Amino acid sequence: EVMDKDRFKADDKMGHAHLELRPIISASRLCRVLHSSAGDGETRMRKVVPGKDNCLVRDSFVCCVEGEIVQDVWLRLCDVESGELELKLKWIDVSSPANPSFPQSVQQ
Repeated sequence: EVMDKDRFKADDKMGHAHLELRPIISASRLCRVLHSSAGDGETRMRKVVPGKDNCLVRDSFVCCVEGEIVQDVWLRLCDVESGELELKLKWIDVSSPANPSFPQSVQQ
């Protein structure tokens, strides 16, 4: 949900958008299984097309970029006259020992 923040009155609702996260989740699993780091380049792993079940404006690609899973999305807001959001999603595997926030007791 997107809100217009106001200082002197209640925030206004600007619309909402939804996005399926399964493609980025499955791409992260695939990357882990294949141990794909793609070096310095970018590898497209999944393509998500606009449809009834999402708010995508255009095709979105889930990519492995220098070992990180990212997805650029362009979403159209629902229930408003107009409005779009451009987002870059990055998958962070919190269960990975390479992650700095991974509990130290588990790393040892």
